[in-house]
Amino acid sequence: MQPSVNAQPKPRESNPTVENAGRVFSTRLLLYLTLAKFTIQYLFLNPAYQLHRDEYLYLDQGKHLAWGFLEVPPVISVLAWFTQLMGNNIFWVKFWPALFGALTLYVMGKTVQKLGGGTFALLLTGVCFIFSAYLRLNLLFQPNSLDILLWTLYFYLLIRFIQTNKNNYLYALGFALAIGLLNKYTVGFFIIGTLVGFLLTRYRQLFRQKVFYWTTLLTAVLVLPNLIWQLQHDLPFFTHMRELQERQLQHVALGDFLKDQIIMCIGALPVWPLGLGALFLSRWGKPYVLLGIIFLVVMGLLIGLQGKNYYTLGLYPILIAIGSVSWEKITQQSWQYWLRPVLLAFPFFFLFPVFPLVLPVLSPLATATYATKFIDFGILRWEDGQNHQLPQDYADMLGWQELTDLVAKAYAQIPPNQRQQTIILCDNYGQAGAINYYGRKANLPPAHAENASYLLWLPQPLTFRNVILVGDTPDPEHQKLFRSIKNIGRISDSLAREKGTSVIVLTGADQQIIDIVNNRIKEKKAVFGYKN
Repeated sequence: MQPSVNAQPKPRESNPTVENAGRVFSTRLLLYLTLAKFTIQYLFLNPAYQLHRDEYLYLDQGKHLAWGFLEVPPVISVLAWFTQLMGNNIFWVKFWPALFGALTLYVMGKTVQKLGGGTFALLLTGVCFIFSAYLRLNLLFQPNSLDILLWTLYFYLLIRFIQTNKNNYLYALGFALAIGLLNKYTVGFFIIGTLVGFLLTRYRQLFRQKVFYWTTLLTAVLVLPNLIWQLQHDLPFFTHMRELQERQLQHVALGDFLKDQIIMCIGALPVWPLGLGALFLSRWGKPYVLLGIIFLVVMGLLIGLQGKNYYTLGLYPILIAIGSVSWEKITQQSWQYWLRPVLLAFPFFFLFPVFPLVLPVLSPLATATYATKFIDFGILRWEDGQNHQLPQDYADMLGWQELTDLVAKAYAQIPPNQRQQTIILCDNYGQAGAINYYGRKANLPPAHAENASYLLWLPQPLTFRNVILVGDTPDPEHQKLFRSIKNIGRISDSLAREKGTSVIVLTGADQQIIDIVNNRIKEKKAVFGYKN
């Protein structure tokens, strides 16, 4: 019997092709790596450590939502607001950096796939990223984790634009840059590097196209509220940068900066330089030379401006992805294939000896003992340029509960009928933020400080009868302006950065000291546009 002329041929049943099976496996592998990156950030935190001093500041910013702060733009405050909404416990504080670290790895994996990389390239990318300095960075609730994610996303969007020539990737880049500027101003280095890269490549033609200016306008409009806030407060960004230069950046030596670039991603040392070289030298990588130019410009700017060593961390994830694809291409045949296990083991080999100095898995005392072996690598060098017993981040996670207990002890000594006339005044933002975080259980009043954004949150005029002073012993002349003074105690933890911080109760304030404090606060606020 002849088939009808209108009959459709019966579709053939087909099994997934090897290519499709590989694609499915690649997708699953990327998801597994992403999940592993997220999970590992929770597994290695010794309970002896508390939150980092900066985390307390950013959490308090969630109680004072605004379009800007003296230290950073507003995005971190929105995340802090959500954290408080979810209970403000350790899990949710650590959720954001863990999430952003995992998403960074996911974008790196997508980059590998778009560049034609397979299973080995994905594995090498994941191993190099997971077992590196990003472990420490993705532990802390700071703008840095989102910053690294966004830098990786910027590079990914540029790669997709180069591959497709579709303007929607440029618009996405403009939107992402706006979010980045609302998270951390160091995105400006990427913008400068990209503009220079455009000028030095065939993409200079973008300066004659509308899409460039529409993208620029999109970024500017989204960032405008923060710019207005900066102008209203007399550009505190520049004040903050001057303070950084005076207190921290002057201690950044070129040799130390370059050495830190090797140490931070030492497990990926065979990978990211190859990725950078591929952008300039390989046939398959040359279409993406723009990315290499951005790397060189940003690195040059940070060296010239004595930027902090970790400001460069946004540059390496994309180079790790590109370098992993390069190694996959190099090791496809013959004896070179056996280099793959060596490359995968390389990050473990370098991370394992220093793992307790990357993540706080040991007790503080055990870490201090262990760290003496690595003093020559700069791991114990703080922002003051000196070596100490613990890495600075570790020392900044100690002593806060003890401090809060001392303040609670001091507050309990204030007669109940005078507590509404009592203020807690701290020397720095870490002290104030920690007391606000841990003091909830003791029903302590808000702790204040005259530095960082706490200065802007100080009510004016301050009216008080008693002061719980946290920090250094007050000036003898000021002590005379109180009826009584009692030293409650000091932080005793010898490994805490706040070791020796005292808690003092001053009662029966004279009007003269009240005026002195208010005038001092008024002068400090005037620097940031507060005229009254």
